[in-house]
Amino acid sequence: MKLLIVYIAIFCYGLFQMFSGLEIHSFKATTLMIANLVVILCLIAARLNVWKAVQGSLGEVDQEKEDIHQVILERKAYTAATYIQIALTLSFIALLTGFLLLRDTQPEIVLVSFILMLVSFVTLIPSEKIVRITNPNFKFPNPQSKNYSEEYFEQFDDGEKYVMLKGLYNLYSVIIWGLVILAFGLMYYSAFTGDSQLIGIIGIGAVLMLIQVSYTISLKPSKFK
Repeated sequence: MKLLIVYIAIFCYGLFQMFSGLEIHSFKATTLMIANLVVILCLIAARLNVWKAVQGSLGEVDQEKEDIHQVILERKAYTAATYIQIALTLSFIALLTGFLLLRDTQPEIVLVSFILMLVSFVTLIPSEKIVRITNPNFKFPNPQSKNYSEEYFEQFDDGEKYVMLKGLYNLYSVIIWGLVILAFGLMYYSAFTGDSQLIGIIGIGAVLMLIQVSYTISLKPSKFK
């Protein structure tokens, strides 16, 4: 709850700074300040959902409503994770954009984006308290283990693994089509504006090939020993 209050205080301060300097700041600076405020709003929403999930887990419910109550808590926990991922992505984009546009004139805005990205990244790391809510029987593997990722994945049951793998396959399809559409968009942009995006197109092609080859190799049967 204390962290939630800190986020709200920072948001109010940032809002005051933005409105008090509207006549001074450029459009680019104002836009990035709005992006940073949206990131803070996402962190506030995430923290609020985490707090609700934790408070809900402390209460007692009837045995008949236990499954429904567990689903509600899980939804709140995953909603919090979604807000954190949005905050991380927005702060990352704001950092890159701000570095290109404001690094010489208003580097403090870029610094705020960098700090928010770090906070979002650290917040994204699942806490044991939240994991206990979404998966009460989950046991964290030894962080120093060489097979940490495999041991972490094996903590989930078959139903949870199926849901995760189905989601990852859908994500794989979305990323492939997204990269293809983006590459075509950059091609047309280069053709009609004369501003070459060749490096971006080559980079997208390399990433596209890496994803497809890695996925195909992962499906390849292993050799008999």
